Amino acid sequence: MGGPHEGAPTGSLGPVDLWPAVLWIAAGIYAFAGAPALFTWWKGVAYFLVGSPVMLLVTGTATARLRRAVVEMVTDVFPQRDRLTDAVLVMLRGLLAVIEAMLVLFAASGTLQLLG
Repeated sequence: MGGPHEGAPTGSLGPVDLWPAVLWIAAGIYAFAGAPALFTWWKGVAYFLVGSPVMLLVTGTATARLRRAVVEMVTDVFPQRDRLTDAVLVMLRGLLAVIEAMLVLFAASGTLQLLG
């Protein structure tokens, strides 16, 4: 019983997390709702059409790899799967998700400040 990516070549990137790009877009929509004058034509294009694919490819790939690395580390430390292992994994994933979300929001805020 292999994982969902068992047949993938070793050099492939594997899955990409979509949520950093969605969070990037949501932060842009929130900023646009607060101050529509900040998004002139070129600023909107720069933020949404250039920033979203970059967030998807760079941050999405990094978060997917980081989550996979955390699962492998927990599996190395706790070879038997039990409730303690699941609790540690859930806590690490939650902590990692909060840190990743903060980094995406800081990047969005910084980009909006550079554009504005």
